[in-house]
Amino acid sequence: MDPKLLNAAVAAVSVLSLCSCRQTPVSIVPQPVVAEENCSSFRLSPDSLLVYSGDEALLDLAGVWAETLEKHYAPGTVGLPDGFTRIVSDIVLPAVRVTDDPRKADVVLSMDPALAEEEYTLEISRRGINVTGGTARGVWWGIQTLDQVLVQSASASSGKAKIRVRGLHVQDKPHFAYRGAHFDPCRHFFTVDELKTFIDMLALHKLNTLHWHLTDDQGWRLEIEKYPLLTEVGAVRKETKIGLYSDKDAGYDGTPYGEGCYYSRDDVREVLEYASDRQITVIPEIEMPGHAVAALSSYPWLGCTGGPYETRTTWGISEDVFCIGKETTFRFLKDVLDEVCDLFPSEYIHIGGDECPSVRWENCPACQRRMKEEGLQDERQLQGYLLHRIEQYLNTKGKKIIGWDEILEGGISRTATVMSWRGPQGGIDAARQGNDVIMTPNTYFYLDYYQTADPETNGEPLGIGGYVPLSKCYSFDPYDRLDEDERKHIKGIQANTWTEYIATFNHMQHMDLPRFAALSEVAWSEDRSDYAGFLARVEASMKPMYEYSGYIYAPYAFEGIE
Repeated sequence: MDPKLLNAAVAAVSVLSLCSCRQTPVSIVPQPVVAEENCSSFRLSPDSLLVYSGDEALLDLAGVWAETLEKHYAPGTVGLPDGFTRIVSDIVLPAVRVTDDPRKADVVLSMDPALAEEEYTLEISRRGINVTGGTARGVWWGIQTLDQVLVQSASASSGKAKIRVRGLHVQDKPHFAYRGAHFDPCRHFFTVDELKTFIDMLALHKLNTLHWHLTDDQGWRLEIEKYPLLTEVGAVRKETKIGLYSDKDAGYDGTPYGEGCYYSRDDVREVLEYASDRQITVIPEIEMPGHAVAALSSYPWLGCTGGPYETRTTWGISEDVFCIGKETTFRFLKDVLDEVCDLFPSEYIHIGGDECPSVRWENCPACQRRMKEEGLQDERQLQGYLLHRIEQYLNTKGKKIIGWDEILEGGISRTATVMSWRGPQGGIDAARQGNDVIMTPNTYFYLDYYQTADPETNGEPLGIGGYVPLSKCYSFDPYDRLDEDERKHIKGIQANTWTEYIATFNHMQHMDLPRFAALSEVAWSEDRSDYAGFLARVEASMKPMYEYSGYIYAPYAFEGIE
């Protein structure tokens, strides 16, 4: 037998081991390192789930847990105005309540310094439930696993006076430290409440990083006090392209978009607190030197020609970019980054660096003068010059940079992290030269791509193109073609959902779910089972969680359609 198949089979058995009681196994996504069932069980009151911890921080976590469980929708199937359907289960879980008496507790939360930061154990026996983590973050991931178990137990106990929770031992920790998803409000805007729900979706899948894409050609979405026109002018476009970008005859809708559509400093603080409470790090992205038209429309002196510019009304790439020859451009970028660093506590700042045409630089006297003064051979090195200066400036503020894989073309420092989006090759190249990498290849994890081979027949909503079914996401090998030393530079996995054609949060959920489940398992589980086994676990565990939480999900994979 093929050793890989044998290992997968052994892993599947260890994760979903059946005891002699012949019970239907509990399903968990992402697949844990160890999950062993036994014939014991613990019975819960349907009214309340009493939680105890001697640690104040974990009591706060219990409060967040209670808040999360209380957000689910009323039972039923709900048709939505934009054509999507929300299926909501009739499962009712007991309300989480804190008790100061450990003898009355159904669930005990604790921390053990012997465990790694995100490692946890979950023990369910007839004496009760214990969730232990290396830190509060580890406890939180243990709670996410417990939620899956509780929903399956509630479903199996339907109609009974008490919920019977199966005896279970889980020992688990993530393979990758960075497990992320990208949120784009620039093309179409999403409210703070919608962003909070997106954060809940990340937590459900044990994803620990939110990449918040805040600036682009079609809209500047972050308040900068020193430059108020960025949100007064740059957040608004006069109209929006109808249909696909490639359809030149479709025209525009003639409707202004984006007035007031930005995040204030108070909004950012609210989102950061919400994410932190759910053990999620938020990394902001400020695009440079391309994807800058919204900024140029606000302050035309930032461009090579001086304008006039207008916030971009269509998709694609603009030739108008930041002028690198002017010192005023660097002053602007540093001022913006000062405010970003003051707001965001994250170690990393994403500075973009992708899809930047050089035609304006080629014809700009100031940029050509800069190249001559710095001894630069071509315009890609000019882009590298900007990125080096910005990285050095952010380093003085205790920050590190992440950039899209194009930053490799102009030369980068060893301390820059590369986010590989044009397939995995950029990540492979970066790892081989010693740079850290986050793999986010469009060929596997661009979730604005279609989920079936025949989207029209299958009734998929309009998408940007491409084809990334759930099985393709799950098949990604982040270490492909890398040796043991090079593999150390792969720090994590991320999925991106760009919103050119995603105008509502209902649509975004449909694109992300259940593909977030594949992202979760690729990023978390070092040993993965076969796709068929994964899909069965997703249907048994995550699909009920989506319905319990009131999320919209794409049905195709569950219907055998790809």
